[in-house]
Amino acid sequence: MAEPDLVEARAAYRLDHWRECPDCGLLSSLPDMEPGLVAECPRCRKTLWRMLRAPFSFPIACGMAATLFYAFALVAPFLEISAYGRFQLARLETGPDALMSQGYLMVGMLVLAVTAIFPGVKLGIMLTTMIGLETGFVPPRVSIALFRIYHRITPWSMIDVYLLGFLVAYTRLIAIAHVHLDTSLYALIGLMVSMAAADGALDHEAVWRALERQDLAADARYIRRHPKVARGPTPGEQERAEPAVIGCHVCHLVNHASPGDHCRRCDALLHPRKRDSAARTWAFLIAALCLYIPANIYPVMLITQIGTTQSFTIMGGIKELVDYGLLPLAALVFLASITIPLAKLITLAYLLVQTQRGRTTHLNGRTRAFRVIDFIGRWSMIDIFMISILVALVRFDQFAQIKAEVGAPCFAAVVVLTMFAVMTFDPRAMWDAARRPETETAAHPPPPASPSPAAAADSSLGAKDVPA
Repeated sequence: MAEPDLVEARAAYRLDHWRECPDCGLLSSLPDMEPGLVAECPRCRKTLWRMLRAPFSFPIACGMAATLFYAFALVAPFLEISAYGRFQLARLETGPDALMSQGYLMVGMLVLAVTAIFPGVKLGIMLTTMIGLETGFVPPRVSIALFRIYHRITPWSMIDVYLLGFLVAYTRLIAIAHVHLDTSLYALIGLMVSMAAADGALDHEAVWRALERQDLAADARYIRRHPKVARGPTPGEQERAEPAVIGCHVCHLVNHASPGDHCRRCDALLHPRKRDSAARTWAFLIAALCLYIPANIYPVMLITQIGTTQSFTIMGGIKELVDYGLLPLAALVFLASITIPLAKLITLAYLLVQTQRGRTTHLNGRTRAFRVIDFIGRWSMIDIFMISILVALVRFDQFAQIKAEVGAPCFAAVVVLTMFAVMTFDPRAMWDAARRPETETAAHPPPPASPSPAAAADSSLGAKDVPA
C-alpha cells in the first residue's frame, strides 16, 4: 500500500475531529483549522482549541530566549546584601541549600524543584518537541512521550510565583541591610516573560496533530519495509473486542477503545474517568486541612537582630507589612497565604459533596469555580519562596539571622496537598450526574464517556452522533 493511502486509511478510522471536553465530558467535533478562531465547548464554555497563526515558530523563538535567560539565572547571583561589615549573595539554589542545612530537607527540595529543575525540564520538553516537528531530527515516538508529560510539569514551574516571593522578601531585607539587585534578577524577569509568551503561543492541538502526522508517516514507512505487521484483527479478535468511546485525558482525542487501552495519538493509558477520584481527593483534602491549622498557628520564621529574637506567623508577617505601610503587599500575601488555601479547601469540599449527592444544579458555576481554584493554587507558594530567600541571605551570626520554623513545612505541605487534590478531582463527574435518569441507581451508571444526544444537538461546534 502506498504511504499516502495508508495514512488516509488510518486517519479515516480514527475520530480525528472529535474531542472530549476535560471539564464536562461532552464529545464535540472540532472545526477545521482557521487561524484566529477559538473553539469552545458548547456546554461549559471550556476552550478546546485556540487556533494560532504561528503555532510553531513563535514558541520556538520564545523558548530559545527563555533558555538563555534560564542558563544565566542558574549561574549568576540575583541579589546581594551587606550589613555589619559583611555581605551575602543569593542564587536560585542558595535558598533551598539554606533550608536543607536547617533541617527542612523536603521544603528545600520542593523549592529547588519548582524554581530550578521543573522550569528547565519544561523548556527542554517544549523545545525538543517543537524543533523535532520543524526539522524531523527527533523520532516521533520520543516527541510524543515527552509532550505527553508537558501538561504535568507546567503547574510546577513557578518562576513567576518566585518573583512575587522575592518582592515580599525585598521589603523585609531593606529594613535589615543594604540591598543590591544583581543582573541575574533581570534574567529571571526575562525568563518569566518569555516562558509566559511561549505558553500563550503554544497551540497544543496543533502540536498533537503534527505529531500524529509524523507518527503516521513513520508507521507507513515501517510497514512498507515490514509488510507482515500490517494486518487487521482476526475474526476471533473482532468478536472479543467491545470498544467503547473514551476521551484521552492528555490529548483529548476520542478513541474507540476499552479501559486500559492506549490512546492512538499520544499513547496515554485510557480510562473513562480518573480512578478513585473522589476518594483520593478527599484524602488529600483532609490531610491539607489537618496541616492548615498548625501552618497558621505555629511561626513560619524566627528573626534575630542584635540580640532580639522575634517569631512570625503568617498573620504576623502580614501585620508587619501593614505596619510598614505596604498595604498592597500585605493584601497580596493575605490573599495568597490565607484566602487561597482556605478557598480551595472549602470549594473542593463543596464540589465533592455536591457531586457525591448527585446534584444537577449550577453545573456551569461549579465548573467555573473548579477552574478558578485550579489556576490560583500555585500562588500560595509566595510565603515559602520569601522564607527561602530570607534564610539564605540574612546570616550574620549574632547580629542578624533568620531561620525557618515548623510552620513553614506545614504550609508548604498544605499548598502541595491542595494542588494534588485539584489534580485528582474529576469535574466530569459533576456532569455525569446530570446525564443519569432519576430512576437509575448509582450501582448501574451509564457509560460515562458516551455522548448525550441532547447535548450533542446543542453543540455549536457541529457535534453529532459519534461515528462507529
